[in-house]
Amino acid sequence: DHYNAMGYENTQSNRAEFKIDHLIPLCAGGSNEMSNLWPQHKTIYQQTDPLEPLLCTKMQDGVLKQSHAVELILRAKHNLRLVGSVMRELESL
Repeated sequence: DHYNAMGYENTQSNRAEFKIDHLIPLCAGGSNEMSNLWPQHKTIYQQTDPLEPLLCTKMQDGVLKQSHAVELILRAKHNLRLVGSVMRELESL
């Protein structure tokens, strides 16, 4: 499946440790289409979930454009080492 093709192994994991996540949050223009949904392990969503409300708030406040929001969330979700820097960038806006 797509998740495994991205390098995330999920075949030997407990289903209860996963949730279905919007890769691009709905508030940032994401959809409920299959191409925007992915299984996210708790070790990932525990790190990336705090970004989403801040990202949405910054967009609502008019200090973050939608295109930049998508870039930031994808950067963090595709490389967990960057979550901290993305959070700091959002907090600085």
